[in-house]
Amino acid sequence: MSTSQTVIDRSATQAEHKQFRANVQSVEDILTANLRIPAYQRPYTWTLKNVDQLVSDIQHFRSSGHYRLGTFILNPDPSSEHNPDSKHSAPALDIVDGQQRYLTFGLIILALSARSHHLDKELAQSLQSRIENIELPIRDDGQSETNLRQNFVHLQQLISDWSPQELSDFTEFFLKECSVVVLEVYDLDAAFQLFDSQNTRGKALYPTDLLKAYHLREFSRTNPSRDAMLEAVRQWDAIEPEEIEHLFAAVLFPIKQWSTHMPVPPGGFTSEHVDLFKGIRESDDQYRWAQAALMAKATVDRYRAENDTLRRYGVVKEFEFPFQILQPVLDGEMFFRMVHHYIAETRRAGIHRGATKDSGPEESAGAQELQDLLGVLHDLPDGTGNRYIRELFDCLLMAYIDRFGWHKTNHAAWKLAKYAYLLRVKLERVNMQSINNHALGTHQRVQKEYENLFAKIALAQTPDVVVTRPPEDVEADELQKLAEPFHRLYSDGPVSDVAKETGT
Repeated sequence: MSTSQTVIDRSATQAEHKQFRANVQSVEDILTANLRIPAYQRPYTWTLKNVDQLVSDIQHFRSSGHYRLGTFILNPDPSSEHNPDSKHSAPALDIVDGQQRYLTFGLIILALSARSHHLDKELAQSLQSRIENIELPIRDDGQSETNLRQNFVHLQQLISDWSPQELSDFTEFFLKECSVVVLEVYDLDAAFQLFDSQNTRGKALYPTDLLKAYHLREFSRTNPSRDAMLEAVRQWDAIEPEEIEHLFAAVLFPIKQWSTHMPVPPGGFTSEHVDLFKGIRESDDQYRWAQAALMAKATVDRYRAENDTLRRYGVVKEFEFPFQILQPVLDGEMFFRMVHHYIAETRRAGIHRGATKDSGPEESAGAQELQDLLGVLHDLPDGTGNRYIRELFDCLLMAYIDRFGWHKTNHAAWKLAKYAYLLRVKLERVNMQSINNHALGTHQRVQKEYENLFAKIALAQTPDVVVTRPPEDVEADELQKLAEPFHRLYSDGPVSDVAKETGT
C-alpha cells in the first residue's frame, strides 16, 4: 500500500474535521507513512519491561483476531511539502504522540527481519520494505541510542527460540491485524493539548513543552541550520523539565501578571497563558512596538559575528541581548537564549527550582552577596503560607535584578524580603489570595496605602525605588509571636554606605 493511501487518502474508517483528520491504520501502514520524529521530542525512554509488555499483549490478543495499539497524534510539517530530496511523495507528518511505540514497532520489525528466512517470500519482502522506510532520529542525548540498542538485542533474544510457524503467525498478526488510531491535527498547539488530555497513563506535558515546540518551529523558519536547532534542543534538555516549568510558572508568569496589575489565576500558569511568551517574528518589523527589540537583536548578532574569535579567547567581553521580562518575546532562537539567561539569573539568585527546603542550604546558596539573607530564609518554618511568601519574595528579587542588574542587590534583597514577609507578621494564615492582594498592594491588613511594588520597579529608573525604602512598620509584639528566624530577618541586614547615607 502506498504512502498516499495510508495517511493522505482516507479509507472508510476515516473521519474528518476542520481541525483534524482521523482514521485507523495497521502497523504495516503506519510504518509505510512519511513520519518524522521532530527535534522537540523527548528521548526514547522505553525499557525492556515496556518491550516485554508490548510483545506479551500482541501475543495475548492474537486469538481475538485484532488488537488496537493506542493513538498516534501527528502534525503536518509544512517545510517538507516541496522537498525534492524526500523519498516520499507525501509531505512529512511530525509525531507529536506515539514516538515510543513507533520506534519500538521498528525494533520489532528489525528483529523479525533477522529471521525472515523462516518466513514465506511475500511476508519477508513486506518486512524488508518496512525496514527501508524507518528513519531513526539522530540525537546526542545518549539515552535514546542506549535504549534502542538494548531493546533491539532483547527482542532478538526474545524471538530466537520461536518456531517458524510461531514467527510467521506473530509477524502476520503484528503487521496486518494490529492497528493504531491516527489523528492528524493541523495546529501544533492543538496537537499538544490533545496529547495532554489523552495521555492519562503518562506524565502530562508542561505548558513549556508547547512553548518549546512552537519556538522550534519558528526557529526552523528563520534559521535553516539543523546544527543550531539541535544545539538549542541539547541545551534545553540539559535542564531538568521541572526547573524550566518553575521558571515560567513561579517566576516569569507571576512577575508579568503583578507588574501589570493582574492577579495570578487560581490554576496558575497553564497552556492558556503560553501566548504571553510568544511575540515578535522577524516579519513584524513594520510594527513600532517590535522595532526596538529587533534592532537590539541585530546589534548583538552583528557584534557577536564580528568578534567571534576574540570572544572565544576572552579578549573582548561577551555581549548578550538585554532581556527584560516585561518586553515582548522574540520568537525562535531568541526564546531559547532568553530561557538560558533567566535560568542562569535564578540560579545565581538562589531562587531556582533546586533552591528548596529539601535541597539544603548548599544547593540554594545563590550569589555570594546573598548568602546571609538566603540562610535566614532557609531557616524559616515550613508551611504552605511561608512557601507562598518565599515565592513572592523570589519574584520581587527577580523583578529587581531584571530591571537593574546586580547593582546594590544585597541591600535591595533584604528590603524586599522584609516587605514580602509582612504577610506573615500581620496574618496568621496566608493563602494565594493573600499573596495576590499583597503583590498588587491591595491587602488592607498589610498595606497602609496602595503600593504595587512590582509596578513601581517596572517603571523606576534607579534602584533607589527599593534601596531607599523606609523600614517596614513592624511592632515588637508582632515579632514576639513568630519564630526566631523572623526576628533575625527584621533586625539583621547589610550595613552599607547606602544605608548610612539614607538612614534606612
